Amino acid sequence: MSLLQREEKTHLHYLFSSGDKIAVDEFTYANLIATAQLNNLHLVAIKNDQGGMNIDALKHACQNNNLAGLYLMPEYSNPTGAVLSMARRKEIATIAQEYGLKIIEDDYLSFLSKLNPERPPKIMELLPDQTCYVCSMSKVLASGLRVGYLVFPAQLAQQIKNGFFNTTVKTSTLNTAIASMAIKEHIVQQIIQNKVNLAKQANILFEQYFPTAPTNQLTDYAFFRRLPLKSIQNTAKIEQALANINIRCFGSDRFQINASSNDHFLRVSLSANKSLNELETGLKRLREFLQKANLI
Repeated sequence: MSLLQREEKTHLHYLFSSGDKIAVDEFTYANLIATAQLNNLHLVAIKNDQGGMNIDALKHACQNNNLAGLYLMPEYSNPTGAVLSMARRKEIATIAQEYGLKIIEDDYLSFLSKLNPERPPKIMELLPDQTCYVCSMSKVLASGLRVGYLVFPAQLAQQIKNGFFNTTVKTSTLNTAIASMAIKEHIVQQIIQNKVNLAKQANILFEQYFPTAPTNQLTDYAFFRRLPLKSIQNTAKIEQALANINIRCFGSDRFQINASSNDHFLRVSLSANKSLNELETGLKRLREFLQKANLI
């Protein structure tokens, strides 16, 4: 395995060719959708169940599509909040090995893994010769710190290095120095602990206003929560209506790969407010709006 310190997200075109098909969760990271479109990569939606990416659905996709890769967020997936169990990770790794899939493991909330009582392995640990592991400093330290770490199989080293050389002018030396010093001086651990403490308080507030929202083993420390809505056609309209009253939430439409899905939800951020008081005011107004509109 090799490690390369570069930008926050690995570029898909370093690993895949135009026209390749990549398996993803049916609701996945919005920036991934945009990046795939720019690089003419086709995302294949894999149905989810309560445990995350459904194994039978993934097998079916592998058998009926010429898949080149697989993109996963095993630790609190954005936007659904799904956390893959140890058993599910092993099943996914077995299928990926059988079909020779290149895996991108996006561990953007890597520090939450230590709070998972099951302590499941990383996909990279289960399938090191096929997995590119990405971890960002933007969530760990600060959103403006655009530094990330990429661990990749040795056989992909030249391919990835060539890709960075041809598309990345230079990593910010200042950002890299800040991240390195924060790690060396153990400042990272202090910041993480503060974030975890605030996240726990934020989730207590959220559950006071939305007690029936889905939970899992990392919900207590989540930076956002999924709020299911009654059957509707267009969550973009809900987004706009909320924006009109100065509440910003993301609807499931912007994360959706499979247009036929009947699941509709809001992704409610718990970490974008200046204070817990401001968050509580927003949650109260959000609940009032959704109840009035008969959406929850």
